Amino acid sequence: MCIRDRPLSEYPDIKFFVKVIASKKFAVPKLRRPADLDPFDKNVCAKIYIESLSETHALLYNKFPLVPSHVLVVTKEMESQMSLINRHDFYAALKVMKALDCLVFFNGGAAAGASQKHKHLQAIPYNSFPNHSIPLNALIEATEQSSGFVGGLKFQTIEPFKFRHVLCKFERNFLSDLSCWNIEKQAKVLENVYMECLRRLNNNGLQLAYNFILTKRWLFVVLRKCEVALNMVKINAVGFTGSFAVRSDEEYKFIRNQDPFNVLQSVTFPT
Repeated sequence: MCIRDRPLSEYPDIKFFVKVIASKKFAVPKLRRPADLDPFDKNVCAKIYIESLSETHALLYNKFPLVPSHVLVVTKEMESQMSLINRHDFYAALKVMKALDCLVFFNGGAAAGASQKHKHLQAIPYNSFPNHSIPLNALIEATEQSSGFVGGLKFQTIEPFKFRHVLCKFERNFLSDLSCWNIEKQAKVLENVYMECLRRLNNNGLQLAYNFILTKRWLFVVLRKCEVALNMVKINAVGFTGSFAVRSDEEYKFIRNQDPFNVLQSVTFPT
């Protein structure tokens, strides 16, 4: 895999990066398969199966990873990618976060970058980002305040983002202990946090596509109107971390001349 991280542009509180990935690695083999074949069916995905996470979820390798150790948290039984995320999904995601120092993200719908109908969350390690840190963290921490937490949670927006989104910050001890007992408790809390984010965006019925990103410090949800930014570059949840993935030097040359915030605004709904 050919991956090159290149600085895109720098703002006072955040440096955007572009991850250039050799496009040939994204080529999907032309196999004669039924059009409705589920790629995550247990009889199909044996070669990418890692382990069972719970009664409801399994961990799979991503056949077309953005970075090394890019893995999928997949429901064992078929569920729609446009169904609500529940405590069982969060429980499985937290088990992965416990084992792998990573963030978890979700592309809810084709307009948000989802390529499969079978429900799956994705996890990528922090060491895949420059300096092993999510660029967006710098922007969030720049507005960090110790006050305003209620029940260990604080809902807010990110000022430079002029599109419909919600950020929920966690007090520092909320996800610090990922023991098995706490994971069950935390999964229930995260389900409620997620539903509250959707409610604040008037999307609790999932009328609109959306992305979400989960770290140990916050959960972020953004509504999506389309997948392709400026008729050129596909954007999924990872783009909202401050790191874009492009598939060619042509896409890189295009996006490097764009304002990163305008790129994100072009695929979202204005506030």
